[in-house]
Amino acid sequence: MAEIVIEWDRERLLVVRGRGVGQRVELSLAEELPRSENSGDTLDIVQHLRQLFPGGGEKRRLPATVVFPRQQVTVHRVQLPPVADADVPDLLRLQAALKLTVPVETVSMDFTPLPLQPGAATRDVLLVTVPNDQLTLVRRTLGDAGLDLAEARVSGYCVAQLLESAGLLRDGADGRGVDVVAVMRRDFLELTFLRGRTVLFSHSGASWTAEDAIERTLRAELSRARMSAADVVGDQKIDRIVLMGAPEITATVTDQLSARFDGAVIERVDPAVLVNAVGAGLAVEMVAAAGALLSGQGSSVQAIDFANPRKTPPKRDLRRVKVLGGALAAVVVFAGVWTYRQGRIAELTGKKGRLDAENTEIRELVEAGGKDLEWAEKIGRWVDRDLEWLDEVDRLRKLMPGTDRMFVDNFSFTTVQQGGVGLMTFDAWAKTEAEINDLSRRLAEAGYRVKPYETDVRPAAVSQEYQIKVKMELVLPEGREAGIGAESAS
Repeated sequence: MAEIVIEWDRERLLVVRGRGVGQRVELSLAEELPRSENSGDTLDIVQHLRQLFPGGGEKRRLPATVVFPRQQVTVHRVQLPPVADADVPDLLRLQAALKLTVPVETVSMDFTPLPLQPGAATRDVLLVTVPNDQLTLVRRTLGDAGLDLAEARVSGYCVAQLLESAGLLRDGADGRGVDVVAVMRRDFLELTFLRGRTVLFSHSGASWTAEDAIERTLRAELSRARMSAADVVGDQKIDRIVLMGAPEITATVTDQLSARFDGAVIERVDPAVLVNAVGAGLAVEMVAAAGALLSGQGSSVQAIDFANPRKTPPKRDLRRVKVLGGALAAVVVFAGVWTYRQGRIAELTGKKGRLDAENTEIRELVEAGGKDLEWAEKIGRWVDRDLEWLDEVDRLRKLMPGTDRMFVDNFSFTTVQQGGVGLMTFDAWAKTEAEINDLSRRLAEAGYRVKPYETDVRPAAVSQEYQIKVKMELVLPEGREAGIGAESAS
């Protein structure tokens, strides 16, 4: 666990050093470093960091954690088929290529699983991305200053870890309501939606301009955050609003806020109780960095880390073990074959007779249920293997225009028993209705049967440029299952 944490904002860097002591975070250093207008010019930052941490160098780099505020990252909910945990990272990257509005190669990504819903046919994850250029700049700057990037975190998850360490997160979530944590800083407001210890969504907005506008600003940003969260994780009932800020700031928020948001309970938390700050800095500005200092204390909050993202575990190469095992088995068989040859022949002959009788009985049963077997075989080609569905998603991607013109979301796959017909449904967002019609034409030319659809003018939460939404339902081309079988055979 790194003792150095840097909150990397567009206009400044907040550098802290400290450690967790019980339910508090003790800081021994807190410095604010302004950034120049040219964000790529990091010479002044490197010099300041070297002065703060002279012990770092080429031979011995000090580990450091970087925290990105919410406005530096993007958040998406992605729905995946019910696959094993080990297959999620690779499948998520394929889905991200369809969902992101920028090429997937230009961003670094990590994800956290969302709570499983009873009876759900999909598993949902929260995908968080940051531009590769930004992460490369951070890594290069720290390297020049004699530091090593140990973790690259996101502020909302760090705040959740700080609250968990202080025992302020609810243990039992009813599966419906959410808690909203509002970090009330003078430069911006950051709102994090939590269910239990799981981060569902986060939002960043402008701060107040005058003290008499604090509650009005908070109410407006809560409304915006709730609308954005509804597009990502659905409409959520707010049970509790936790205000983190200086007492004189949170005291200006009245109970009228509760009446506007589902009668939510309002709780106020003084960051100075959780963070022992040094110097003239405000404790509320250090809560995210303080939470990052607790990352190595066994927190149950699943966090984002762009420096160490979740990956598919490497497959073990067992070829040598198999070869040695085969050679050993051959020696054992060769040594015992002369002793047991006659007995084994008699035993296998009797077993062969029993198997022949069982095969005859099974064949009669199969012939009696030939139609059911035919349907089961057709349906089995769709549902027995996940890889065919990934192939269908990949074929759809090749027919789509670029994500600068359209992206899709909310996939679902079903199979109709009558004839084993495969169905695919998804939501498509486009900048113009012509893009939707062009995709429908391409699908029809590729053999898909596109069911009638209606377009809806509704801006996407990801980007306001995508104004047209449509829910499309496709019947996969006939004979596709035969093609899949041929590909598997080859």
